[in-house]
Amino acid sequence: MKQSVVVCMIVLGAAAFVAARQAAAPATAFTAAQAAAGREALEHNKFGPCSDCHTSRLTGRTGAPDELPPLSSLSEATQTMIRDQYHGKVPALVGPTFMARWAPRTTKDLNQDFERRFAGTLSEDTRLSLVSYVLQANGAAPGSEPLTMTTSVGIGSLVPAGAPR
Repeated sequence: MKQSVVVCMIVLGAAAFVAARQAAAPATAFTAAQAAAGREALEHNKFGPCSDCHTSRLTGRTGAPDELPPLSSLSEATQTMIRDQYHGKVPALVGPTFMARWAPRTTKDLNQDFERRFAGTLSEDTRLSLVSYVLQANGAAPGSEPLTMTTSVGIGSLVPAGAPR
């Protein structure tokens, strides 16, 4: 009887330990290599530097005079696109504004948004790399499994508690 109680206590203790470790570790949805490729693609892709529209800190454009690079320093075509298509407002890719919008949604939702916007211009691999970098820039850690178009992980679950949202 005592032996079975001890065995049960060991099994329950081990199960609690495993559950605690799984709860403590945030989910992952992309690899470090994908995020590194995304960081490179951020500045060098067929569409142009993402920072032209989303600013050098990727915090988006709101029309503030201190945004970098200044709108006036961009090509006339980019200035016209930002003014006419986006009315001077370009969404943030990092920070609390991005997380407020995307934390309740999934990586699949974000991939579909990038696909809708850039499928004719950027390859699927480039889009997946860019999304991976955006997730990492918001505090998500890379893992061992690559991000795919069908990966569906809650974006809020990728960013550890305490990370800026």
